[in-house]
Amino acid sequence: MMKMKLVACEQDGFPILRINGHQQCLGEFTDHCLGRIKITDVVLRAGTMYYVFEDGHQLPLLCFCCGKPLASHDALGEADRMRGRKLKTYGWDTVEVEGGRTVIDFQLEFTRKFWELKSIWVHLSVHSVDKLIHPRACCQYDRNSPACSSSSAHKKTG
Repeated sequence: MMKMKLVACEQDGFPILRINGHQQCLGEFTDHCLGRIKITDVVLRAGTMYYVFEDGHQLPLLCFCCGKPLASHDALGEADRMRGRKLKTYGWDTVEVEGGRTVIDFQLEFTRKFWELKSIWVHLSVHSVDKLIHPRACCQYDRNSPACSSSSAHKKTG
């Protein structure tokens, strides 16, 4: 088994990763860009499905074990399932996959719809966060703009 060496964020214990070209805390970055923001659409572009958030962020759905697009190509069905949900919380864990590699399973919990009993968990690659499309109003779009404040909705499970 190939053990993954991770540097933990002092604030929350999430791994520090190269995201958007800079070393950043996975939890803080995700919370800042996606925390408690509603999904308004799901689109399919070039074989990759994206959750589109009401502020303009677009999250590509990439498999946690291989980093490739998730297999579903039913954007309309996924839009019906996910539209109106907000990112509620998230966690991570390391998982050994085929070939002995260790990867990060990034787990996102989206709010339930009022008629549902449970929320929905989506397992993604950390590459989804690195490939997140930012709207111009986001501090991550322009690193020279003032950073916005964020509150924490994440938890460490790994």
